[in-house]
Amino acid sequence: MNDKAPSRFHLVGSNAQLGAIDLALPEGESVLGRDPSCDFTLAADDLSRRHAQLTVAGDSVVVRDLHSTNGTYVNGDRIEQADVHPGDRIRFGPVTVELTGEVAAAGRAENIIAASAEGTRVVQPAGRDPGATQLIRLEAEPPALAAASERGIVGQDLLSQPVISEQQLREHGIDVEVTTFAAAGGGMGSFVWTDLLRVSGVPAERIAVIGTEQAPYARYQRLCNNSQIPPHERLRSNSDSCPDNVWGYPGYATREIWGSLRRSDFRLAGRLAWQIFGEPALTQTYTPRSGDVFRSLDREGERIGWQKMFRFGRIRAIRRSAEGRLLVIASASTANERRHYAIAADCLHLAIGYPAIQLLPDLATYRETNDDRKRVVNAYEEHGHVYEQLRAKGGTVVLRGRGIVASRILQRLYEERRHNPKISVVHLHRSRLTAGHTYGRSRRGVELEFEFQPFNWPKGSWTGQQRRTMELAGAEERAHLLETWGGTTTADRRDWKRILREGVRDGWYRAEYGVVKELTPAPDGRVVTRISNSLAGGGILELPADFVIDCTGLIASPDRSPVLRDLIDTYQLEPNKLGRLQVTNDFEVAGTRHAAARMYAAGAITLGGPHAAVDSFLGLQYAAYRAVDAIQREHPELIHKMNGLYSASQWWRWARGEAP
Repeated sequence: MNDKAPSRFHLVGSNAQLGAIDLALPEGESVLGRDPSCDFTLAADDLSRRHAQLTVAGDSVVVRDLHSTNGTYVNGDRIEQADVHPGDRIRFGPVTVELTGEVAAAGRAENIIAASAEGTRVVQPAGRDPGATQLIRLEAEPPALAAASERGIVGQDLLSQPVISEQQLREHGIDVEVTTFAAAGGGMGSFVWTDLLRVSGVPAERIAVIGTEQAPYARYQRLCNNSQIPPHERLRSNSDSCPDNVWGYPGYATREIWGSLRRSDFRLAGRLAWQIFGEPALTQTYTPRSGDVFRSLDREGERIGWQKMFRFGRIRAIRRSAEGRLLVIASASTANERRHYAIAADCLHLAIGYPAIQLLPDLATYRETNDDRKRVVNAYEEHGHVYEQLRAKGGTVVLRGRGIVASRILQRLYEERRHNPKISVVHLHRSRLTAGHTYGRSRRGVELEFEFQPFNWPKGSWTGQQRRTMELAGAEERAHLLETWGGTTTADRRDWKRILREGVRDGWYRAEYGVVKELTPAPDGRVVTRISNSLAGGGILELPADFVIDCTGLIASPDRSPVLRDLIDTYQLEPNKLGRLQVTNDFEVAGTRHAAARMYAAGAITLGGPHAAVDSFLGLQYAAYRAVDAIQREHPELIHKMNGLYSASQWWRWARGEAP
């Protein structure tokens, strides 16, 4: 490290015990972690041995997560790799710092992290002997990134206030945009809400959307691609779940049939028509191709003026304003400029998606202990190297987790067997699954350890009787209903069932049962999963494999999102029975009302509230309908009610591709 040229970038933070932290980043690559061999060594318990890599090249700074256990976050979003700019907040596990492009102030010198003879970064707390050094040991959350606000930057002195004056922000050089509606997140949930506002007569000039990616489906598309759902493959979403069409007609099936007829592909058109009319009793349920969904979102985004409403920004905090509105404070810093801004809105919609990817504890321990991120992967991570090696050399894969993701990964492995039949799969379960969930006289089917259901929730929970039952239920009953209706299921698709049957018959697929004791590296480079067998006879069973793929999904807990955790702590919001945000039947976030301002939410962070399928396309649309309807009842002058001739005229404009 000492022989590298210095850059003008620093990682700055503070800690109650150790004082200020200032890491001077050199040009080139630097590794940050708990291991003494790292360029920056931080002795924090929940930091990985080699946690992240920082690369500085001129005005560019790139942070890359090294498959750490507790993740690397940029302004609350878990990342694998990201360009960062001055003003961005970066969290390495429990350690939070801010990137600056300024030379550190001289007053910080007594507490800065300095280079030891071995290149390890150490800290000298205030009041200690200047000749003494020690490794950093940080608390779970540093209390502040900046004691006082610099001009153009919202520091901890302002964020510590539950109510912030918009005028005070302007005096600090913060641009404050006042608008009627704001959507925080910029993803699919934000899109369906703003789409409904636009067709309900709200001009684009009165809506602001804060996000980090221009395409509202960008993160969802990455998760699809990583979990082996490319554009030609079908999602687990039915035909009338159309995030680009608030009316739901024509659905994706009708559009696909029409497209087939225009191409004179009458066979496909007939098959799709039969599938729609025969589902689910006679045929498997129709679902759209992911590429068709993304293309339709592009068209609708252009129609409603998405780019005009979009504001690039990394959300740092949400606060009440002294002027009676709700504030979204965001960073729009670049390599050449450190800048924050604020959006002040009367109605705020919060839809920030899943905070993190889940990794089973034993797999996380193995990756951390052995620094092995190639053999043990999560299905939502980019892991194309797995299939490349299997195609070239064959091998054994251990799958962990039941459900839709496991089904899709299994299909991809099946497809690779066409190129190399020397691929085998061991599906590890804790116990046998012999019967599906029941509700009244309904029972989900089970075959070969998979519980099958067309969608992740019974269809009646979207708009039917079960939806009404959930809305009328109390908190305890809602939690019970969700456990009964949900669980880990996969889509009822005949090709997936056929793959399972063929795998068992031909011997390349088998299930094993037991509790994992440990994972260890084998001498030949493979991974050995040692389990306590739960079948008759018990004993210890070893499962050697070339790869282990975790298919257990995503984490939705608000505790894993710095923005949500800060919001909950600041306003002492009570969580629901599942630990998510407490929302009313109109999806208003309970406890955030401020004068006439209202906050609404959507997505997985609201599970446990009035709706079951909150993270589905139709669930996001339903949450938007309820929120917009509530605003219309309270402020009919803001939103046109969607009924009768007005709705028909807006649908006609949609069909013709005309702006609302």
